[in-house]
Amino acid sequence: MMLEWNRIEPWQYVVDTVAKEYKKRFHMVDIEDIRQTLYQWFVEHPNKLTAWEEMGTRSAKNLIYRSLRNQALDYCQEWKANSSGYESSDLFYYESDLVEALLPSVLRGEKNITHKLDLGRISGGSAPSEGGNLQAMMIEVEAGYNKLAKEDKQVLFLRYAESMDYEAIGKELDLGSEDAVRMRNNRIVRRLIQKIGGFKPFYDRDDVPVASEESSLES
Repeated sequence: MMLEWNRIEPWQYVVDTVAKEYKKRFHMVDIEDIRQTLYQWFVEHPNKLTAWEEMGTRSAKNLIYRSLRNQALDYCQEWKANSSGYESSDLFYYESDLVEALLPSVLRGEKNITHKLDLGRISGGSAPSEGGNLQAMMIEVEAGYNKLAKEDKQVLFLRYAESMDYEAIGKELDLGSEDAVRMRNNRIVRRLIQKIGGFKPFYDRDDVPVASEESSLES
């Protein structure tokens, strides 16, 4: 099924926004190449486009924007990998539970006791490109932590260095309820992960039920 340009044109502003965003992150990639791979998404996912447009402009915009960002990230990382002489599959994507397991030692400055870390509970994923070197991972986590806003650093420090529970952190920093602090902590961990490489790529398909896409966006 080929899409006519008039079906894609209303979303050109989303394409331009995402292309500019990823051009800033991947300076070596030509912005026109990024745009072309984003337009390709529309050609490959006509069913999604139709279903999402039927949900209304706001929902369609959010879902298309998310999918285009994933498309751009996959393309730019693959381009960078190929031009640098390694496979894109060599890239390592941090999981939240791994970062949370490393944070206590990172924030307490316990870099010489990495052999004591119990990572047996960590789910899935292959070793990082550094060969599973905990020291290398801790350095990256620390670098990401240092890029966070002061308020975000405070939350993580109290949680992982001081081992305070969410209720106590809420009172200490006047952040509200236990649930509010828990959600804020999770968001901060996700921001940290984005600063040190990001999450596993999202592989888009044209036959995923709309309901699952909507619930994924809201989570």
